[in-house]
Amino acid sequence: MGAGLHFVLQTPHARLLELDVASLRVPVDSGQVGLRPRGEPTLLAVEPGLVLVCAAGGRRCVGTAGGLLRSDGRQAILLTPLAVVGDDGPGVLAALAAALAVPDPERDLRLAIERLESGIIQELRRPEHRGGGGGDRAA
Repeated sequence: MGAGLHFVLQTPHARLLELDVASLRVPVDSGQVGLRPRGEPTLLAVEPGLVLVCAAGGRRCVGTAGGLLRSDGRQAILLTPLAVVGDDGPGVLAALAAALAVPDPERDLRLAIERLESGIIQELRRPEHRGGGGGDRAA
């Protein structure tokens, strides 16, 4: 590790990026958080969006599906279910389109579960479910 902040981008399937950086800009619920070398220890819930990575070789862009980022001031590790790396916005969009074009049964299953959860939540918000009437039924 050098004098910068050692950044690791890790998905469940691969380590996509590992390099020393001067700074990171990370999307969080309240906006953007900047990280630099020798900063305070931090644990962040990263929102889906664009992470900007400033390194000696220039700026890199990471499109992420969100995740967790832990930094101790010397190293920052971003754990995410899906990420793509590019040199600019259009590069990230092209990499994302390519990644989404590849069939992935795990991703398809997660999307199906999310749709199911949304349907259940919408059904439970209907007026007939709010009064506590009716009983449980199993199919």
